[in-house]
Amino acid sequence: MYYRRRLLLALLHALGGRAEKMRLHKLLLLFMAKRGEAAYHFVPYKFGAFSFQANADLVACTTRGWVANHEKEWELLAKEDHEAALKPADRAILHALLESHGKLGRDALVRDTYQRFPYSALRSEMAPRLLNKQELKTVQESLPAAGPEGLYTIGYEGLDLDAFLNKLIRARVSVLCDVRRNAYSMKYGFSKKQLQNACEGVGIRYEHLPEVGIASDERQELETQADRNALFARYAKRTLPETVPVQEHIAELVAKHHRVAIMCFEHEVGSCHRNALSKSIVALPGFQGELIHL
Repeated sequence: MYYRRRLLLALLHALGGRAEKMRLHKLLLLFMAKRGEAAYHFVPYKFGAFSFQANADLVACTTRGWVANHEKEWELLAKEDHEAALKPADRAILHALLESHGKLGRDALVRDTYQRFPYSALRSEMAPRLLNKQELKTVQESLPAAGPEGLYTIGYEGLDLDAFLNKLIRARVSVLCDVRRNAYSMKYGFSKKQLQNACEGVGIRYEHLPEVGIASDERQELETQADRNALFARYAKRTLPETVPVQEHIAELVAKHHRVAIMCFEHEVGSCHRNALSKSIVALPGFQGELIHL
């Protein structure tokens, strides 16, 4: 079992084996913050901090018969002592967390997380009811100042879905253009439908533009940077001239929405075709804005 799932089950066990879904996410946020090393990341969602990865792990646990998914609650079915499997430091943090927050009512717990982590309340439907004017102002100020308008690029290598979305949110990206030929990934959250749903959940429009991707069979046997450079040279020579209308569409999105990101897998932009693609887009006549690699 992944250790992060063990943390989830231990928290659920410590809560008596049942927990309201919203409450579990808020306590998990506090648990991760106290650990310092976050096994889960959280996005600002409609009720505050939410982890797509944690939710996916809980769903995975239901398929194994460890957890039951009720409408508003998670129920632990695997009755073994999950706390005993934790590292001593994590066990101590969990006990301290339950001592300080375990008996708080839902609204009090949610309000506490909004006060501690204002960014988590950015899209909250509950914040206007739970926070005063100064606290609401702090929430709005938790988002970094807007960066340059233009075309952004990003790769999801090394990121979970929540960390990936947070990079987009903090950069104030409005539209995400998926420029993979095949929008499929073995990594949770990065296949087309999952990614589209997650983006829309945090207010980011998603578009898949496979025409400007590179076919999988062309990506075989890329063992060196020289191999990749040769691939990108072929891409620039063959694909880019044939896909000008799609590039113009992306440029139009930038003009309308101000900050648009194109995405692929590789973390290093120099190892990805989005490098050549982004340079081609910003070189189009009339393009206005900067090119920023996240």
